Amino acid sequence: MLTKETRINNFHAEYLDVVQHWSPTSAKYAGGDALVTFLSNGWALRTEVKVEDRYFAGMRSVSVYHMELERDGETIKMPVLRNPYVNRIVRMGEFTLVSMEAS
Repeated sequence: MLTKETRINNFHAEYLDVVQHWSPTSAKYAGGDALVTFLSNGWALRTEVKVEDRYFAGMRSVSVYHMELERDGETIKMPVLRNPYVNRIVRMGEFTLVSMEAS
């Protein structure tokens, strides 16, 4: 359950004229632009965010934020690739980050 409303207006950030559709059946991961589109369309983020670190060839890594969004009783799980804009949303939203390895 959401403990506080976390919508795009709460983050004092605008993403100029970006509309990015995303579906878990069409792409494994979403980008920050898809997350912003969902937030702009009235979806709210749950405050617990799971973090998965993916390693490639043992040297490069990328973090994936596993987020749950809710709107009108419907929920969707969105794995979002970490980038500076998404980091800002996470930081400003005061989310609880939980390692995927720990869960």
